[in-house]
Amino acid sequence: MAARNDSPSVAPPPPGGASSATILPVLDRAVMLASVEHDLILLRELVEIFLAESPGLLAQIRSGVSENRPERVERAAHTLKGALSAFGALRACEAARQLEQRGRDARLADAAQIIPALESDLIQVCHALSDFLRESGK
Repeated sequence: MAARNDSPSVAPPPPGGASSATILPVLDRAVMLASVEHDLILLRELVEIFLAESPGLLAQIRSGVSENRPERVERAAHTLKGALSAFGALRACEAARQLEQRGRDARLADAAQIIPALESDLIQVCHALSDFLRESGK
């Protein structure tokens, strides 16, 4: 049985595609369900894992930037980006992608400026995922 979700933070994509002026939802329920072939039990497990692991990944990104360790930034940002993409979290995914690219290019000079946006987006994603768990019976 599909979980009901009326939360504005977990929304289907707008009809006709998103324009640059459109505010993206924090999560995309259709993407979330498709990523697990509509298996809500598996999706809830993945959400729980993400909620447990994402703070550590963010900490690795922060320390990688502060210690000038681009490989750490690249690896943690790549892992975070992949998880975020499974939830359709496009804004957070883009910030993680930018950090991953800077790590890959060993160009961390401005990476610290991206972290606050990633943190802010991650907070919203985690709240929306927690709402999803509550609404889906967990």
